[in-house]
Amino acid sequence: MIKEEIEKLIKLQEIDNEIFEKQAEINLFFQKEKELNKKIENKEKEIKELKEDLKKLQLDKKEKELEIKSYEEEIKKLNKKIDEVKTNKEYEALLIEIANMKKKISEIEDEVLILMEKEDEFLKKEKLLLEEKEKVKNEVLKNIENEKNKTEALKKEIEKKKEERELIVKETPYEFYILYEKIRKSKKNNIAIVQVENGICGGCYISLPTYIVEMVKKKEKIVQCENCSRILY
Repeated sequence: MIKEEIEKLIKLQEIDNEIFEKQAEINLFFQKEKELNKKIENKEKEIKELKEDLKKLQLDKKEKELEIKSYEEEIKKLNKKIDEVKTNKEYEALLIEIANMKKKISEIEDEVLILMEKEDEFLKKEKLLLEEKEKVKNEVLKNIENEKNKTEALKKEIEKKKEERELIVKETPYEFYILYEKIRKSKKNNIAIVQVENGICGGCYISLPTYIVEMVKKKEKIVQCENCSRILY
């Protein structure tokens, strides 16, 4: 009878499953950290895009202000010319030209006013985004710290499980342990020993031949699934 040896392998599998799951959770930390930092990056990107739009708007406003200044300088020159004209026709032409320039200035001033309003909106939005970024940053750093603490706790739990595992390994016949490890390391889900239920392998879910099921029930030797090679109990 190898009932005790099988029980040791079952216990070993339980411990390895716990270690495997805890390690998988630890491995996810870096992905979680990346996703959390992405929240900050998204806010920074949003702020950067807003700053670029704001800069473009301010340049546009500055150009229009320079354009107004240019027209104002031109009007000054035309006003000086008025004193020098000798005919009514020239006088009227200058007045029309000055009037057109003043109209253009008025139109540009309206455009500048709209840009100033937009600039004010952008600055308010920038301030709001900076506040949101700080809030997100604080939340992210807090979450990362929590995840780090969880990871450290999991590492300690794994170390305890490894110590428990070592004790069971020492009590398990060497050839059984070697077989168990060989199978376990070859499986993606880390499962080396499975239960037979209703004549079906608990690892690959294939119906087992009757003689295999009977051998498992007798518990006289280690029995493996002919399909997936897992140890059966």
